[in-house]
Parts: sequence; structure tokens; C-alpha cells
Amino acid sequence: MKKLVLAPKHVLALLGLGLASPAVAADLPSRHAAPTLDYYAPPPVFTWTGFYAGLNGDMGLGRASGGGDTAFGNLFGGLGGVTAGYNYQSGSLLVGAEADIAFGSVSGSGSPAFGATSTGRIQGLGTARVRFGYVYDRAIIYLTGGYAGASLHGDLNDTGGTPNLFVSQSQYLSGWTLGAGAEFAVTPHVSVKGEYLFTALGASTLFGGTRDAFGAGATLNLLRAGVNYKF
Repeated sequence: MKKLVLAPKHVLALLGLGLASPAVAADLPSRHAAPTLDYYAPPPVFTWTGFYAGLNGDMGLGRASGGGDTAFGNLFGGLGGVTAGYNYQSGSLLVGAEADIAFGSVSGSGSPAFGATSTGRIQGLGTARVRFGYVYDRAIIYLTGGYAGASLHGDLNDTGGTPNLFVSQSQYLSGWTLGAGAEFAVTPHVSVKGEYLFTALGASTLFGGTRDAFGAGATLNLLRAGVNYKF
């Protein structure tokens, strides 16, 4: 039988071919499936549109008017309560309606007549207003105005005449309010706000039927802070 004898150069050629085979295989197209790309939906665009409710706190300062100017003088104090409303946003513009009610004491004292002392306090205040604002992302700057009503309670101690008088009475005052504010959304549902309201309340008669009867109203400057939750 004939023997196959490989020259050294042939052995080297076969070894080179074997080493090159993996490289050639690596260059061939892959048969694996194409990689898939994960898709993440963008976060929803924030909007002020919707109903909301919240809490508010007011610092009030002003002056009684009419006969209350001498009977109650300057008024100062605080109120706290609840707010509810609805906003509608279209682009950068916002229109809304808001109502609130607060309780506390914004009070003052004076002397309506010789030998008489009196104290008056606004112990409840509510408003129903519209809001017009400009929206910048999660912040709004707005103007607001509408109806305002308040409960005014008066106490009178008159020892300057006969008989002595010790009387106490409450009356409801109606008026209007106008102001401006800013609100910022901390989260998609929670916002904080600061607001200024000028409030004018018409006069109503206190202590009617007595010698010390007078009509009293008030003008107030309200500095308000609040937090709201949008549903």
C-alpha cells in the first residue's frame, strides 16, 4: 500500500485552515432574532382642569365702617376654613370658580358714645368668586373677584345713661371682594397657594331699638395661604 506522506509545508497549511474556520464562521450572518426595544410611555401632561378642595388660613386686618368706625375701630385677627372649586385650562389660560368659608375672629374695640364701650368681631367669612389666570407649567398667576359675606358680632356696655345697657347682637354683612394670587402644583394632585383679597362689607344695624343703635360695616385686607387637592 502506498503511504501518504505530507510535507511539513502541507501540515502547516492544514493547521492554518483550521484556525481560520472559527473566524470565517464569526463573519457569517447571525441567525438569532433581532433584539427588541423596550417602549416607555411618556408621563401624562399636567393640567389644572378639574375639581379641587382644600384648607385655607387668613390673616385679616382692616377697619370698621359707618358707625362701627368709632365703635370698633381697627380690626385684626385670623380665620381658617375650607375651599372648593373647579378649574378649566385651555393652553396657557385658566378660568375657574371658587367658594370658601372660614371662621375665627377679626376684631376691634372702641367707644360709640360717652360712657359706652363696645367690641366687634367678624367671626365668619365666606366668598364665591371667579378666577382668571395665566398658566406656566405647574404654576398659575391669577386675578379673582366676586361676592363676600360675613357675620359681625357686637358687644356693647353703656353705663353713661339710664338705664344701663349690656347688649350683644350679630348681623350678616354682604359685600364684594377682589384680589390676586399664585398657586403651584407640588404633585399632580396637591398644590399650595398664596392670595391677597380686598373685601368691602356693607353696613347693617346693630343694637336696633336702643339709644346706641348704629350701622356698621367693614373693609378688610386678607392675606391667605392654602393647600388644595385636585381630584
